[in-house]
Amino acid sequence: MESLIIKVPKKSDVKMLMEISKRMGFKAETLEQKLNHFIRTAPKDVPLTDDAIMGEIYASRKKAKK
Repeated sequence: MESLIIKVPKKSDVKMLMEISKRMGFKAETLEQKLNHFIRTAPKDVPLTDDAIMGEIYASRKKAKK
């Protein structure tokens, strides 16, 4: 499945575009809907410490400089 982001100039056209997409068999979501789904399904109890997060950030920065 491919993803596509379309910027619709008029908010009133979003509903029509969503309906057309569904009729064509496409799955259409707004960015807000996608974000809400991500938040709902994200793990709630992640065993990470601030030090572990900072370590990953520093490691990715070092790789980016190379």
